Amino acid sequence: MIQTMEKNNTSEEKFNRIFNVTLMLLMAAVILFITVTNYTRAGDLRDRLLLLAAAGASLCGVASTILSANARIANFFFGIINVVIYGAVCFFKGNYGSGAINLLYFLPMQFIGLISWRRRGGGGKKQVNARRLDGEGRLLYSLLFLAGTVAAYFILCIVKADEGMTVAEVFLSPQGSLRTLRWVIVVDAIATVGNFIGQYLLSTARMEQWIFWIAVNVSSVIMWTLTALADVEAGVNASLAAVYVAKYFFYLINAVNGLRIWLKLSRK
Repeated sequence: MIQTMEKNNTSEEKFNRIFNVTLMLLMAAVILFITVTNYTRAGDLRDRLLLLAAAGASLCGVASTILSANARIANFFFGIINVVIYGAVCFFKGNYGSGAINLLYFLPMQFIGLISWRRRGGGGKKQVNARRLDGEGRLLYSLLFLAGTVAAYFILCIVKADEGMTVAEVFLSPQGSLRTLRWVIVVDAIATVGNFIGQYLLSTARMEQWIFWIAVNVSSVIMWTLTALADVEAGVNASLAAVYVAKYFFYLINAVNGLRIWLKLSRK
């Protein structure tokens, strides 16, 4: 029985090693392709520098998420680089809310995570001692996520409203003879709230973080895809948005694997 367990552990480590290397190489290839093919068309020098910064931050972000999926504390070092660059890019692109969130919340949480993971045995090549929320904790965070998403939707609708819009125009989007939710803002709200909760659960080594990361990554892929389509329609180069579509797509793949790994780690 011991030999069987050791064999299973060896197979698990081999699979994770191949998965991690493959994901990192694919992400690097996609980001390099997008960056090279769009660099000369990115616009002025500032836009080109933003494209290079976004590419570098995306690679650091993928390295961070791969390491966090494997419960390695080194994820926070790459996370610091990713958060700083991404926050700066958001400010330059006029996304002040996302920029502020990254620099004022996610950046400090990287250092909190470092301290927390060290206390839970995560250091060097050792995996952190993962844990799970109890039933009350899961209910609490689910309600926080739902309530936060609704609140974020209304706040973002108000922030992005133009002068002279009616109440209906602020919160609803006309679709033919019907009015529906403003779906671009819906996915933005989901990503915003999911990021807050996911980052806290990551820093405190909770398995349930990956459920929120999956929601964040799905909504982010949709949001940046819609942003890229809007850029194309407006005649603006969409290479920066394309970088983030690729980034969050790979994040999503990694989050599914992270959930699988942390389900086993937290069971111990």
